[in-house]
Amino acid sequence: MANINVLVTVDTANITPTNLSTTVVLTDDNGDSDDTPGNSTTFDIHATPGQTVAFTIAPTGTSLVSFSQEDGVEVFSVLPSSDNGFIGTVSETITGEEEFNITFNVDGNADSPFTLDPKVKTEQPGG
Repeated sequence: MANINVLVTVDTANITPTNLSTTVVLTDDNGDSDDTPGNSTTFDIHATPGQTVAFTIAPTGTSLVSFSQEDGVEVFSVLPSSDNGFIGTVSETITGEEEFNITFNVDGNADSPFTLDPKVKTEQPGG
């Protein structure tokens, strides 16, 4: 079972608290057909139990700060954090959908930090 790598790309010159859906792009490498990579508010990460999800951010001058669980099912048995290199592990027993928050900083931006709320969707292998 391969890791899923998620890249958070920020338009640092134009980002404001009201335009996150157009200035932040989330993409992953697991080949989902129903992702919406251009809109961070509708982006879904599809994962299977036990799979790890690694988060990185670009460009230079941006930094991940924290992840927190939101409404829905608690999908991560290990929540991504600075202590573990922002790598989370999907719970072995959970099937469902989880909204979570990603908080990040943009150097030199007075509105920083910013928070996104994408989702992780899980299903049992073969399901």
